Amino acid sequence: MGFSVSTSGGATLTGPHLDSQTSSIFTATRGVVFAGDRIVAISKTGTRQVSGHNTPAQVYELLSLDIKTGQVKDTREITAFRDVPIFATNDEHVIVAGYTVLRLTPDLKDAGVFDYDADGHGSGSIESISADGSTLGNATSPGYELIDARTLKPTELTKSPAYATSVNSKGFVTDNVHWTGQYPNDLSFVTYTDASGDHLLYHGSCGGRPQFLTNDLVLEPGCKIPLIIDTHGTVVRELSVKGGFSYAGVSLNGERFALQLTASGGHERFVIFSVNTGESVAEVKPDRDGEAQSWTAFSPDGSLFVIGSPLKLTLYRLP
Repeated sequence: MGFSVSTSGGATLTGPHLDSQTSSIFTATRGVVFAGDRIVAISKTGTRQVSGHNTPAQVYELLSLDIKTGQVKDTREITAFRDVPIFATNDEHVIVAGYTVLRLTPDLKDAGVFDYDADGHGSGSIESISADGSTLGNATSPGYELIDARTLKPTELTKSPAYATSVNSKGFVTDNVHWTGQYPNDLSFVTYTDASGDHLLYHGSCGGRPQFLTNDLVLEPGCKIPLIIDTHGTVVRELSVKGGFSYAGVSLNGERFALQLTASGGHERFVIFSVNTGESVAEVKPDRDGEAQSWTAFSPDGSLFVIGSPLKLTLYRLP
């Protein structure tokens, strides 16, 4: 792998991988993270036949890169029969949600494990972490629980079938609970579920996958004018966005978030917004477009933003 400084002022890593792995908007925010003085990325490198299984397992490579030089400092192989997202915690660790859930140090050493099947726990699927990096969401089929990202101890929220688009430290939001009995003319709903039950935050004619920006604020990105609402259902602000867009991450300190927008000619651009004001504070145009959406991640304080794929990662310093 090679390292260079791009003309845009970003640090760029390149190397051989299976493919760009940017065909999914969902996985775009789950492929690269910041952890201490490292950037950690996960790359699908192939398949492998595993004894006792008819279906080949996916083989992934974890890469831990020096944030200043882009040099690969540590690597680790992961084998799993599912997609493997990674998440950044609020104490400079990395969560790798494979067949078991690994908590790793920035140099990819073991720091804890959560086994979906241990102690009669049953199956599960972790697809989200809270915006502040404190809490993982686990769909237990049926049911839903929150897992402390430091201790990996779970707390059950519900035994009923549940699907979450995003979690905070106390609950989750979803777009698939329909309050049509009360609002028969509306098509979309945002529901927040915590220990006290379900709470309707939004209803209307349009909607998408709601995402927590902080413990108390939720982005509703499914309408032409995206909304930021709070956990009481109050619209805090509307965003000024033209054209199509999709969610591209939030900083752990809850001060900045990003949307991917399609520029003229179909090229990607990423606009950085202030959570507090809803105003754009920066814009980044990568020199290589993702298939659907490039990987993105913020540093914890929101001052750095990484964009790319296993083929190329570019690090930008934001104003």
